[in-house]
Amino acid sequence: PGSRMYRTGDLVCWGTDGQLAYLGRADEQVKIRGYRIELGEVQAALAALDDVDQAVVIAREDRPGDKRLVGYITGTADPGEARTALAGRLPVYMVPAAVVGLDALPLTPNGKLDTRALPAAEYTGSGYRAPSNATEETLAATFARVLGVERVGVDESFFDLGGDSISAMRLIAAINAGLGADLAVRTLFDAPTVGGLGRRLRTDATDAEEVVPVQTLKQGADGVPLFCVHPAGGVSWPYQVLGNHLDCPIVGIQETGQCADAESVCDLVKFHADRIQEAYPGGPYNLLGWSYGGVVAHELAIELQRRRCVIGRLILLDAQPRIDDSVALPEHIAAEEQTLAEASSPPGMERFLDALVRNVRRNIARYRVHRPGVFDGDMTIFSAVRDQSDRSSYLVQNWRPYVSGDIVIREVDCAHDEMLTTEAVGVFGEELNHVLTLVERRL
Repeated sequence: PGSRMYRTGDLVCWGTDGQLAYLGRADEQVKIRGYRIELGEVQAALAALDDVDQAVVIAREDRPGDKRLVGYITGTADPGEARTALAGRLPVYMVPAAVVGLDALPLTPNGKLDTRALPAAEYTGSGYRAPSNATEETLAATFARVLGVERVGVDESFFDLGGDSISAMRLIAAINAGLGADLAVRTLFDAPTVGGLGRRLRTDATDAEEVVPVQTLKQGADGVPLFCVHPAGGVSWPYQVLGNHLDCPIVGIQETGQCADAESVCDLVKFHADRIQEAYPGGPYNLLGWSYGGVVAHELAIELQRRRCVIGRLILLDAQPRIDDSVALPEHIAAEEQTLAEASSPPGMERFLDALVRNVRRNIARYRVHRPGVFDGDMTIFSAVRDQSDRSSYLVQNWRPYVSGDIVIREVDCAHDEMLTTEAVGVFGEELNHVLTLVERRL
């Protein structure tokens, strides 16, 4: 009684044997490739398009294991153009794989929508393009195997299909083994599709360094870039998931071997500030960091201000300013080290993963002795409050001595180590985009 509860939306019943039986959803939420999607939200966006009279969106599984969103419309709108218009209004993962035009929506004798009478969609030409050569066929098959889906088109992004940083390592290891290639994992962030990787392989382009100091995670967007600072493992790849929700470019700040001699967080941020100014001179800079990355982002903002740079906004994802020797190794960072250790199964990745584990240990040592400076400005914190109802007030209290301006708190119903999952980002991504949009208007 009195504790926080979470409405999952799952519909279940108790059996006579005392077991819970899952019956489905009590709402219109579906989960496709790791993303939770409200069908009503997609349907409303489709119905709002010009020349669409009626619209329905459902999740279909016409092939086992391949669940996709499909939209159905009546009116004079062209289905292909309708899908293209949706792609400009919704995150990639919410855009239906196909939109089908109908003369009328099928109804039951009671006048309700007859979903079973809705025709199957033809995906070819509406989001799926088949491989055109042997290399693309091998790449597509490898994508599908790693992602656990039936097929992957030439133009479909690995990350839009549910890939993450760990599965990215497995994918590149499998491609290198199967094709005798020498691709680095970071290549996937620059070329996340079968077609893009195929072109890299045809030109014999390889990336000598696995991790670079400044890694583009989302390009082609307008606005002030968001610089995302690595957590304890040293790589910024987990921030890739933000790309479906933000309108601005996203740039990852990463820890390379050149940082090994940095004895403190302050030493580390001087290196990062140099690299940022080399790649993006002048600013302004929006900075974000999760967990230990938030601590580094805070100190990086202070260092950039010392260099007379403008900080648009400093944003932390559930980061606390200090730990000391009396505090046990934070559970989430211990979990990160364990996850990296367990991910060492892909052949050819052992040395790289060993380096990430060393990063975790070095950064914990830096974290324990860190004494934060004072950031001259406002700060936004997204707080993971599941199972910790007082988490937000705790973070504000702890950060108050190290921020001269306002501290704005936003609560997210997730655990700390879930902050960069597709589900959690689906909850706070729109709010984060709003924060960045307001900042850009003021700059």
